[in-house]
Amino acid sequence: MRQITTVTFDLWQTLIIDTPELGRPRAQIRLDGALQAIQDDGFDIDRQQVVDAYRRCYQICGEIRDNESDVTFDEQIDIFLQSIDEEMAQRLSPEARLRVTRRYADSYLEAPPQIDEHADAVLRELKAQGAKLGLICNTGATPGVTQRVFLERVGLAGYFDVLTFSDEERLSKPAPEIFHATLRRLKSSPEETAHVGDHPRNDVEGAKRAGLAAIWLRRDSKEPEVQPDVCIDSLSQVPAALASLADGSSALP
Repeated sequence: MRQITTVTFDLWQTLIIDTPELGRPRAQIRLDGALQAIQDDGFDIDRQQVVDAYRRCYQICGEIRDNESDVTFDEQIDIFLQSIDEEMAQRLSPEARLRVTRRYADSYLEAPPQIDEHADAVLRELKAQGAKLGLICNTGATPGVTQRVFLERVGLAGYFDVLTFSDEERLSKPAPEIFHATLRRLKSSPEETAHVGDHPRNDVEGAKRAGLAAIWLRRDSKEPEVQPDVCIDSLSQVPAALASLADGSSALP
């Protein structure tokens, strides 16, 4: 039996659903905006240089996150620009750099992911029951400041007592510290908290390492190496999963 007073959620592929079809236009906006800003600043670069740099930046930042750290968004932009051309990155005007940064971030708002159809109802129900709610997000290419704007626009931000983003913490799941930082702000303990997420390593392993109960949302993922406390196939099952934790069962009622 486990008395849960606090629930933390993953964002990507848990509350929001992203697909290659949705992501490609976003990347196109980023790359086109960066290319135009740099060319307007007087530098002779071509699109392939920007594409290659984007891929290289993704790889470098991914390796950092795999080691449970993260870069700030400004650092990510630095990596991207230096991957295009180091000399250009040093000489680029502040105005052009700001244009690149804005297009890189704002592309998410112009080509957003989908909201899980059950997200609003589940968060509303948990909030009505008096639960404290937190979000713990590995941000990737989109900074936390932009995610906040998006969550406000779609009406989800108000449900959360705390929003934690990896680029702002310089930590990424599954690091226990990013879970613990969130719980300190919530004034909750790991023992009274359940984490909901789709990723076997970042969410299930991360939650368990931090001492939280793990509710695994199966989204065509491989089986976790660490056993979750409860498995669900739909976000709509979160309230039932929490009830099963209170009953001391791993099976949904």
